Amino acid sequence: MTLIWFVVWLVADAIGDEEGLVFDPVNGWAATLILAAALDLARQHAPERRTERESAEPPAPPAPPAP
Repeated sequence: MTLIWFVVWLVADAIGDEEGLVFDPVNGWAATLILAAALDLARQHAPERRTERESAEPPAPPAPPAP
């Protein structure tokens, strides 16, 4: 997500006006960078999503004990 943000910012900076990242006060680009970083960092705390197929399949039988 942060890499995508960086590419969009580079394209916008090359095509449009040159607007830097200002964090005091936070401008629009800095706010979206903070949001992208927060989403990237929060992704590791989110539980994995199960597909409909995984939830419909019965659980696999346990493996036999090793001799």
